[in-house]
Amino acid sequence: RQGAEPEIASLIEGEGHLFAARLASRDGQRAQLTERAAQLREEIAGLTEQAAAKGREIGLIGTELRGVRDLYAKNLVPITRVTALERDGARLEGERGQLIASIASAKGKIAETKLQILQVDAEMRAEVGKDLAEIRGKWSELVEKRVAAEDQLKRVDLRAPQDGVVHQMSVHTVGGLVTPSEPAMLIVPDADRLTVEVHVQPQDIDSVRQGQAAVLRFAAFNARTTPEIDGAVTRVSADVTTDPKSGQSYYTARIALTGAELARLGAVRLVPGMPVEAHLHIGERTVLSYLVKPLTDQIAKAWRER
Repeated sequence: RQGAEPEIASLIEGEGHLFAARLASRDGQRAQLTERAAQLREEIAGLTEQAAAKGREIGLIGTELRGVRDLYAKNLVPITRVTALERDGARLEGERGQLIASIASAKGKIAETKLQILQVDAEMRAEVGKDLAEIRGKWSELVEKRVAAEDQLKRVDLRAPQDGVVHQMSVHTVGGLVTPSEPAMLIVPDADRLTVEVHVQPQDIDSVRQGQAAVLRFAAFNARTTPEIDGAVTRVSADVTTDPKSGQSYYTARIALTGAELARLGAVRLVPGMPVEAHLHIGERTVLSYLVKPLTDQIAKAWRER
């Protein structure tokens, strides 16, 4: 991933330059259109002044024409003087009309320029939106590929849920195949609470229960220097287990050890697989109960067989 960072940075930089160029082009088009609109406004201002001047000329000619007509009515001026003024008035009216039309055309061009500016902005937004949609689609596709690749990468390495010491391994070669649903190794966790698993004979299972006190003796150590420690039953199997080699059936029970009891062992170090003898407390029993117990068991068995 670190090796791909320069390439990603280069791609981001390239896209940034492309966007900056596109933005500069948009700004240039906007500037040209804005300048054109300003020129049209100046043109309108000039045309308006010309039209106003033509209007004043028309007013003066109209005043003069009325006076000349009065003189013509008194036969003081020829008719050509009247027609000349009328011709000048008509010409000025036409010129003023052209100026008014030019003003209207310039105003229309300004409105068109404003629309072009809006269109430039809209086109850029549309292009950016299209590119963004494509990028998001590619991003989603890359994210899916990345998740799939990371999932495959996770399957390449076997990771234990906890730290510990490898106890047994079924694969001993590099690149060896691991059979599905088969354990690749057994790991003894470092942080887990130490427990002892013991076998209980089926005829004794009625005397074993969760929370029952137990005394543990470690046969691998010197009995004179190694004390017996106390524990408690934390779990009893629901059904019997049969040893495939010996054919012996038994229940399994787990006995938990506390830190205070383990401290009594001193420098003695417990390792997985070490043999342990467990003595479970089943309550106080009288001498008579010891003598009567086999008889009562036989009677109960006889009633069940009947």
